[in-house]
Amino acid sequence: MEFVLSMDKNEFTMTDVNTALGKDGADFVKSAYHRGIISYVDESRKTMKLAGFYERMDVMAVSEQEIYRTIPEEGRKEICSWLFGQYYMGLDPDPAVRPTNDEILPLEKVLEFIDSKGDQPVYLNYCDCKSLNGECGKPTRTCITYKTGINTYFSRGLSKAIDAQTAKEIVINADKEGLMHTVNPTGICNCCGDCCYLFRSQQKRQSAGFWPKTDHVIRHDSEKCVGCGICMAKCPKDALTLEVK
Repeated sequence: MEFVLSMDKNEFTMTDVNTALGKDGADFVKSAYHRGIISYVDESRKTMKLAGFYERMDVMAVSEQEIYRTIPEEGRKEICSWLFGQYYMGLDPDPAVRPTNDEILPLEKVLEFIDSKGDQPVYLNYCDCKSLNGECGKPTRTCITYKTGINTYFSRGLSKAIDAQTAKEIVINADKEGLMHTVNPTGICNCCGDCCYLFRSQQKRQSAGFWPKTDHVIRHDSEKCVGCGICMAKCPKDALTLEVK
């Protein structure tokens, strides 16, 4: 806190950090970067800046979950509401534009996407949306990423290296839990309908069927259906009903 209050520059270097601390600040920078308190300005990592409240809370929710949960429920709800508002305001407001390139895919297509990445390194993260809200009871360590640049979870030391087969197993298990699969060139999210910023934004924009992009439609197969109701219970969009005749 003393460092944050003393750093009155928008951007600063390691020399500035050492001056502010009165000692070698290498270990401090490493820890502060890991915790989302500072961010790098570019890939050279020579210039830093104080991370915003959004970045700090996002990192805290996935990396310091026990501490985050000590915030009273009412306070967490206010934080989540503000964070979602910031995310939503960052989207293109034009309803005729898809504000992100996320696409909803069925399980088999997601597995094909993983295969298409070949030997590219893959990492596992906690879902920030579910970690922040955390009320749906769905698995939270479900986000698969190929991103490794500055200020990513990987760069901050928060990601777990996995292989393609493990990535497939995570997606398959998420599918069994009723989570939706959204894919973009940098990774895979396994989303619920109540925590996920993507689908909360979809609902607010009234863009179902347009954004996130989807080319697939669920159809009922009467020959295979046994009337168990499992699909109805797992559907995150409450799109299915069970009629007893």
